[in-house]
Amino acid sequence: GGKGSSLRRLDALGYRSTYTLEGYVCKGGNIRLIKRFDSDWIVFAENDKGDEYVRVGEMVERPKYQDVEGMLEEKGVGYKYARDLGLAPKL
Repeated sequence: GGKGSSLRRLDALGYRSTYTLEGYVCKGGNIRLIKRFDSDWIVFAENDKGDEYVRVGEMVERPKYQDVEGMLEEKGVGYKYARDLGLAPKL
């Protein structure tokens, strides 16, 4: 039972998702991971106004939290609290 066993069965059958959208918080900001069946994983970070997402990178394999954190650092994206306090550039 449960989601994990269902995912393992689908994986064993060679099932590939058609479209995946995942989200979590990294460095205090909202992150979205998007994967289409024929593309790499694309990573977006929400801007400080909260009205759009900025592309920060992509990977063939699903990026781990540390990968996303590295992408943000490469783009010069600081922690959300630092951006809010004016201690880091806005996104």
